[in-house]
Amino acid sequence: MTSIAFIDTEIEPKNRRILDIGGVKDNGSSFHSNSVAGFVAFLKGTKFICGHNILNHDLKYIQKAISDAGISQSNIIDTLFLSPLLFPARPYHALLKDDKLQTEDTNNPLNDSIKARDLFFDEVAAFNQKDESLKRIFYLLLNDKKEFRSFF
Repeated sequence: MTSIAFIDTEIEPKNRRILDIGGVKDNGSSFHSNSVAGFVAFLKGTKFICGHNILNHDLKYIQKAISDAGISQSNIIDTLFLSPLLFPARPYHALLKDDKLQTEDTNNPLNDSIKARDLFFDEVAAFNQKDESLKRIFYLLLNDKKEFRSFF
């Protein structure tokens, strides 16, 4: 399997400062800190990055760190776009925040990166169970779109 890191960030909404970064790799190693330099070191040697809503949220804050780690922009997988494609009967596609005791509690990026990892593997399994012709249709329609390119 090609190396992949699942990541999430917690950002201060007013000043857009990184409060926390979480990550877990497919080999089980994890990262939980607000140190961008530490995050870059954690990502070194990783080929793919995966997160939930990473394209429209996290990348705004950590794109330079991902580039500094040597990861190509074309190797970013977003589970948010895959979810409605592979699980169309589900009414919502947000990550379940069942680890938060209060709705005003801050998110835990390490927990969310683990949830993104689990969702990704569920998405891979769902894709693999599809009929070969449907997989081919998905590929032909979506492989050149940034939201799906890295998945295929």
